[in-house]
Amino acid sequence: MHRWGGLNMRAVIHAGLHKTGTSSFQRCCHDLHAELLQQHIHYPYFKGLANQNHLVNEHSVAWIKALVRSTNKKLGANGSLLISAENLEYELHTDKPERIEKTLRKAGVKQVIWVLCFREPFAAYRSLYAQLSDSGRKLKTARAILEFGAAGQLIAAKGTLCTHNRRLIQTFHFDYPRLIQDLQQRLEGTVVGVDFKDFTQRSKAPGDLLIKAISAEGKSLSELREDLPTHTNPSETTEQIERNFVHRFFAFDAAATSKEPSWIQAAIQARVENRLNAEKTIKRLFKKKLADWEQAITPADELERLLKPQAA
Repeated sequence: MHRWGGLNMRAVIHAGLHKTGTSSFQRCCHDLHAELLQQHIHYPYFKGLANQNHLVNEHSVAWIKALVRSTNKKLGANGSLLISAENLEYELHTDKPERIEKTLRKAGVKQVIWVLCFREPFAAYRSLYAQLSDSGRKLKTARAILEFGAAGQLIAAKGTLCTHNRRLIQTFHFDYPRLIQDLQQRLEGTVVGVDFKDFTQRSKAPGDLLIKAISAEGKSLSELREDLPTHTNPSETTEQIERNFVHRFFAFDAAATSKEPSWIQAAIQARVENRLNAEKTIKRLFKKKLADWEQAITPADELERLLKPQAA
């Protein structure tokens, strides 16, 4: 059990990255709000919203003061404020992390910990590409029109992929060692990188190791409640991913007709063939250019030491 006497309030900021089990983790934290409070962790509760993306999307960081006041009211000066927002990934290269940290310290937070979850770059790109290629229910959704090979080449060269939708400029990061080094140089708080497998696949619930490290009694999410909420995000086949792309590109509404025209089917088949050929090239390129990604990972057995509350 952690010793909480003599400590001051701290903030733990889980900043994604995208496609690393963040939604499942956030749903668990949202639904276990009361249980986390018993562990001296305040995960801000917003009815109907499981994360804090709507807050970090704002240019201003004034919302931080209200969260700190709320944490102090619920837990006193020795509690932990937990923020989870994968949309912070879009802002990691800007001055927003510095502004968030500065505002937290002005509000009385003594310790700030930034936690980022990293997935093998090629697997992360494939999953992200599937998401960006899907229009969802709205064919007019303003999302990037990506070519797998061209976007992969750009990522390998720059370490990032920048797209946009109607509301946000979206920057996705793949050069994890460079990202960690940059944040560590710019921020005063602790910055740690967690392996996706440790965060999700080697845990009963996504984020178990994070909650266990920061909770008052060293308990994980799966130890706080047996009937944890679930969040399923099944992987689509390559053909379905490219079908999503073609339907959106041509504004073809599959729900409005029982059969795809032959030209739509031909376009899908061509996209599938190009995608499979490009995958081989991009996978080799990622292995060459981004092979050192694991250097950004903090070993699981060191996380608890880094995330423990520090004496004031």
